[in-house]
Amino acid sequence: MVAEIKDIIELLSAALAPITAIVALGIAYRQYRLEQTKFRHELYERRLAIFNSTMKLLGIVIRTANLEMSDLIKFLQETNQSYFLLGKDIADYLTEIYEKGVDLNCRCEMLRGSDAAAGEERMRITNEKKELLKWFAVQLVIAMRSHDCAPEIWQRQSAFF
Repeated sequence: MVAEIKDIIELLSAALAPITAIVALGIAYRQYRLEQTKFRHELYERRLAIFNSTMKLLGIVIRTANLEMSDLIKFLQETNQSYFLLGKDIADYLTEIYEKGVDLNCRCEMLRGSDAAAGEERMRITNEKKELLKWFAVQLVIAMRSHDCAPEIWQRQSAFF
């Protein structure tokens, strides 16, 4: 009987190291999965901040029919990581929004003040402003649809990570 207990103790002692390794491996795997989930969530939050900044800028245009340079600079600051977080296509799209915003700001400034354009020049600038406002209205719809219909754009893994 003592020999049997001794054999069982030796067997359990020999199995202790592999069992400990298996438990440690399981814990490490769970930590890895938790870090992956946390990383994806942080990326989503950063991408969502860019989306929200874009929607805010588009909302300002629709609400006021104008953009101040301070709004455009804030937009640039809030979306400056878009290339790394969302890829070239969306970064280029955000650059286009910024450039159209600068154009809109210029048209509004040309129509305002004591040295404002008159006659045919004013009509041309007004028409350009109208076309820019139409473009921004379409972009608002596109941006809402891209987030609703293609959330993988905002959640996908970046090529850099």
